[in-house]
Amino acid sequence: MQIKLRKRIIAAAALAAAAALSSCSDISRTTVNIHTPAAAVTDEEEPEATEPPEDDDDGDVQLILPENFVTTGRTEVPQTSVTSTERTKGTTTFPIQTSRSQTETAAAETTAEKTTAEETTPVVTTAAETTTSVTAAETTVTTTSETAAPAETSQVQMTAESGQINYNVIGDNGILVSYQNGHYRGLMACFGTYGLCDKWTNAVNTFAKKLPDVNVYTMAAPIPSEFYTPQSFLNSGFTVSQYNKCEHIRENVDGVTYVDAYSALAAHTDEDIYLRTDHHWTPLGAYYAAQAFAEAAGADFPSIDEYTPVSRSGYVGSMYTYSKDRHLYNDAETFTMYLSPNADSISTRYYNTYFTGGYAGDLFVTRNASAFYCSYLGSDDRIAEITTDVKNGRTLVVFKQSYGNALIPFLTSGFEKIYVCDMRYFDLNGVQFCKDVGATDLLCTDCVMVAAGNGGKYLEYVLNK
Repeated sequence: MQIKLRKRIIAAAALAAAAALSSCSDISRTTVNIHTPAAAVTDEEEPEATEPPEDDDDGDVQLILPENFVTTGRTEVPQTSVTSTERTKGTTTFPIQTSRSQTETAAAETTAEKTTAEETTPVVTTAAETTTSVTAAETTVTTTSETAAPAETSQVQMTAESGQINYNVIGDNGILVSYQNGHYRGLMACFGTYGLCDKWTNAVNTFAKKLPDVNVYTMAAPIPSEFYTPQSFLNSGFTVSQYNKCEHIRENVDGVTYVDAYSALAAHTDEDIYLRTDHHWTPLGAYYAAQAFAEAAGADFPSIDEYTPVSRSGYVGSMYTYSKDRHLYNDAETFTMYLSPNADSISTRYYNTYFTGGYAGDLFVTRNASAFYCSYLGSDDRIAEITTDVKNGRTLVVFKQSYGNALIPFLTSGFEKIYVCDMRYFDLNGVQFCKDVGATDLLCTDCVMVAAGNGGKYLEYVLNK
């Protein structure tokens, strides 16, 4: 009885987490708190501590933790970038998460019976299960939430007073908030199952079989908990190995080119490749993954120096929305997007999910980064048709969820046309669509949470529509 209950809890956690991530752009578009400072604070001014606004939205997805994980809170020395490592592959280092854990195995065993619509409803836990007591660090933090820059200055002052900040706390919805390298970072656990990975690979393999003249690729990007979770939380089962999920997908593709985004990102974990206050990667992280795809596809790919960076400060995203941890709210970050070298030579049309009603737009819906992660493509619930100045006869179709959005600006130098389709908002048969638009290349991509979660279900829907 206990074993069955534990299996249900773990499976529910995996599906709830996948559901949370599958609504990526909806979060960014509607419920993320965009915290834009009103004015800079001078050296003579003492910023006041700011409490987040009340949020009475009770519709957030609730995440639960594995049964053996203790959520009483803990403090420890802040981690630096990647956690300690044992496994190496070439020049890339990987976190210690490479054996299939008991938690993963139990979750995998329940895959077949946990994929109905009713079972995707997340299990809501009590506050006692997902929250922790406030540490001493919380009572003494001084913020600069009303300044034009993140709160690094006040945190440095606090470090000087107390020696170090030890803050690792599970907030609402099972989000781990961790103080690392001078800033607070929100981390979402990643579960999923090998069975759901199989559903993803089976769908991608089917695309390849039905489109024999099309180059088909798949790429799953790890989410930040793979690289930035403190080691003791890895040991306690807060999250499981995304590397193993990526390898499982690699081993089971057939007639499909696997793109190794994992290694591409693991090699740059000391850079800002993920947002701290949001569950998405940064455009810089997407750049490295796009580079891996371009190499696999044999497509032209400009150096990052050829892109025009545009930055905007004051961003606070979904990790605060989920966790309700005011440290994240008061430690806003800078969002940097990159305009493609051929941005002014690109024409973009947006269509509804039936590929009708097209209208002219811009790939970069804002060129000053004011919409943060939605600054390119804008939203997911439409099909984008991008025509570039490249004349190589290659047409790329991308099926993705919101993680895939950040890839697109980096692909405009490699393909003559690009069609961007969100698998959740697509009301046509995907195979026929690829034929109709003359696809030469097809990329099925998103983060590991989606590929090991509900992504395969959506790809199956696209295949069979």
